[in-house]
Amino acid sequence: MRKLAGCFLGVGTLVLRQPDRRHLIAFKHAVDWVRALVDFNKMAQYQSHTPVMIADLGEYFDRFHRMKDILLEFQVSKQTLANVDKEQKKLRHQRAQSNM
Repeated sequence: MRKLAGCFLGVGTLVLRQPDRRHLIAFKHAVDWVRALVDFNKMAQYQSHTPVMIADLGEYFDRFHRMKDILLEFQVSKQTLANVDKEQKKLRHQRAQSNM
């Protein structure tokens, strides 16, 4: 989980280092969502928890759920998958022709 989140944050930050205005807010929400997920996961793995830690876990959990709607914007549809498949076929065809 930590490795996955670390990869997402690193790649996402590099790719969208200077996003346009319409993507900036969505990107910040997505990063905050992942950060809440990672923070909750890391703290939940402790052997014991103090009342302060439990309160923090609750805040991370609440933040995660408040922002989970950001994922709906980036949900992959059947049309998106079909477009990806079509583009992959084009690339394979171009590579095959360039290798001849």
